[in-house]
Amino acid sequence: MYSRNSVPVTVRAADKSDADLLTGLHRKCFTSYWNSDAFSDFFTVSGTYALLASAPEPVAMMVCRLQYEQADIITLCVLPEYQRGGIARMLLKMAMDNAASLGATQMFLDVEDGNTAAVALYQAFGFTQISRRKLYYRQKDGSFTDALVMTCKLA
Repeated sequence: MYSRNSVPVTVRAADKSDADLLTGLHRKCFTSYWNSDAFSDFFTVSGTYALLASAPEPVAMMVCRLQYEQADIITLCVLPEYQRGGIARMLLKMAMDNAASLGATQMFLDVEDGNTAAVALYQAFGFTQISRRKLYYRQKDGSFTDALVMTCKLA
């Protein structure tokens, strides 16, 4: 358990029944968000799991996929008012530890170019940029920004 300003943050596994909740968090954190069907569909793919952090209401989530020796972070978000408090760090560590314990040797993710806080977090955990996806993320004004593809080796 994690505590922010003496408010305990707990983490539990999320499942398909949490699709609306995951969608709501995603909507509050990203310009282009996934709908409930997208989150439900994630759980139909073998090796996909989600973590939900609450304080005590839901404040963050992460969706990951593990297939053979590769782990992918599908999405990670923390409500703006809870950012910079260590919750993303906690979820990332949990996901990396889980993936390594299940035999993954490498983890991948995409992050929006310009999201300096997220890039710094990932770099602190040993992620390095390996490529770029041009014009990947759609912005509110209709423009697009690149995604940085990052990876790290797992112990």
